Order: sequence, then C-alpha cells, then structure tokens
Amino acid sequence: MFISKFAASLIMETIQDIVIVGAGNVGTHLAEIMLEAGFTICQLAERGATIVPGKDLYIMALPDAAMEEALSEMPLKDEMLVHTSGSVPMEILSRYSENTGVFYPLQTFTKGRPIDMKEVPLLIEANRIDNENILVEAAKKISNKVIVADSDRRLSLHIAAVFASNFSNHMYDIARHLMEEQELDFDLLSPLIIETAAKARALGPDKAQTGPAKRNDREVIRKHLDMLKGHEAIKELYKRISDNISEQEK
Repeated sequence: MFISKFAASLIMETIQDIVIVGAGNVGTHLAEIMLEAGFTICQLAERGATIVPGKDLYIMALPDAAMEEALSEMPLKDEMLVHTSGSVPMEILSRYSENTGVFYPLQTFTKGRPIDMKEVPLLIEANRIDNENILVEAAKKISNKVIVADSDRRLSLHIAAVFASNFSNHMYDIARHLMEEQELDFDLLSPLIIETAAKARALGPDKAQTGPAKRNDREVIRKHLDMLKGHEAIKELYKRISDNISEQEK
C-alpha cells in the first residue's frame, strides 16, 4: 500500500503539533485536554482566522454548516485533516487533503464545565489504515474508550445521542417551566433525574421504565392532559410520548 511521505513520518514520530479550528465548546475542551496529554496546541483558531501551515494535525471543531467555507481557506497540502462531527461524512474532507479522518468525542461540552475525557468515547475514522493507526494512537492518549467507526455507524450513534442527551435535556427544561408556574424549585427533581439515569445504565432503559404510560394508567394520563390545557404543544408531546411508551409495552 502506498503511504505518503507525511503519513510515514507520522508513523515514526507520532502526532505532536496540532491546530484546532473552532474555539467553541468542543474546540476549547479539546485544546485543554490535548495540551494536558502532552500535545502542542500551536493554534486554537476562531472562525475566519488565518491558519498556520505545516503542522501535524488539523482538527475542524466547527458547526457542520460552517465547515466547508472554513475548509476552503485552509493552507493544506497533505497534512492530516479531521473533523469532530457526528453527522458529517468523512468524505467532505477529501478535496482538501490526502490524509483525512474523523475525531468525534461522544459527549456534550460547555465552556467552563470540566469533562473527564478519559471516560468519553472517542470515535475514529480515517481514509486509510495507516492514518487510522495514527489517529487511534493519538486518541488513546486522551481517552480510554477509542472506537473505530465509519460514517454510517457514527451517524446512527449521533441520532441516538440526540435522543439520549439533547431531547432529554429539553424535557428537563419543560419540567422546569411547569414547576416555575407553581413556584416549585427545579432542584426537587434532581434525585429523580440522577436515579433514572443510574437505573438506565444498571438495568437497561427498557427495564428501568416506570410511570403511568408504562402501567397504562389512563386515569392519571387524563388528569395530566387536563392540567396541560393552555400548553397545547407540551400536551401533544406528552400524549405522543405516552402513546409510544404504551405501544412498546404491548
């Protein structure tokens, strides 16, 4: 198999000098974590900044919609180029470098909130086996859960993550609004939220499911729907989710 001069040098020397394009939640966390792991972060670039050339690895940590415009301005030849998206195929990078891949951390990031990256699954994809080996070795320096996955598997995982994280958090926000209307503190739900997540991990979500829809308690569901009058969108969401849970119990 043909291996470019750049890739061959990386196999011997490993990745060291890194440029991260995108100084948002993901980019900022990766910069801090990779710096602690011994990598050199040569640049953490805001969108539109002039990118320094000739480094070992370029990580595109940008929103999906902004990636192609930023890529068109990259000063690359055959340097290693990866993105951090769960939903964008690796092939989007092929016009900009001969050495491409994906470096996708399966976690929700917020600036100022520390993350134990060692426990975060890090999904790797590359356009060749030599590049895959290079990225896997780099990933192992920051995570104990490195997984090789192609774009289709990564997209499926991203969809699952949206349900497990983004949609769940939206439900918390709905609960917060409903509680505030009754002058109740959202923190009252904290033990319930923690135990629900713990049971889902320990037992599996199917066995951890409880509530009126699980036991098909139509009287309680009716009372809840009556209480949600004036919140038609939330009422419809409650009904659809309850129906979906009940269907799975049949």
